[in-house]
Amino acid sequence: MDESFIGRSSVNHTLPEPIAFNCWKHHMGYVKETLISNDLYNFSHLKIHEIIEYIGNTNVDFYYGSLDPNNISNQIISRMTAEIDLNIDNFKEWVRSKDSDYKEIILSDGSSWTIRLGQIDNRFIHIHPSRYSKKTVRVKSSTLKTTIAFFYNYGFSAENFSIENINYIRHKIVKLPPYKSNSSLVALSRVVGIFPLD
Repeated sequence: MDESFIGRSSVNHTLPEPIAFNCWKHHMGYVKETLISNDLYNFSHLKIHEIIEYIGNTNVDFYYGSLDPNNISNQIISRMTAEIDLNIDNFKEWVRSKDSDYKEIILSDGSSWTIRLGQIDNRFIHIHPSRYSKKTVRVKSSTLKTTIAFFYNYGFSAENFSIENINYIRHKIVKLPPYKSNSSLVALSRVVGIFPLD
């Protein structure tokens, strides 16, 4: 079971400090790798409900590039330590300069990442993909929740992608109203389509 999140917070606690990153909400590779791991099949619906809650209720910038969460974290830490002695006081001063409360860093694959002050003492660098970044798609949280629950329940195959199966997921796991027609699946198809399917 992925205990890097459960019972603690939406932040992945296996990443190097001081990074705070919600991989379920922002990282396609992490989602797929975790969902296909053997341990995840021990999850009850209660656990998948907890994971769904980590995504929140706002629009989401979802990264589908090839850098894994550790690589992303290490690149950001490396860039930061080249500019400042990395502690919370120096970081606060750095990130809040120029009349803004965030900065952006471009990583080795060209993706852009937003850096903010986090809310956890030992994980004070909160990161997420920047809006309109390369290798990132902006989606509604309800769409991402449905996508993750669909893959959890049916696996990474296009064979089971139907309005009946999607509506079952939305009712049983995501607790959202059903889609009324196939045309409603357009946004969901777009997100499902960025995942490599079997």
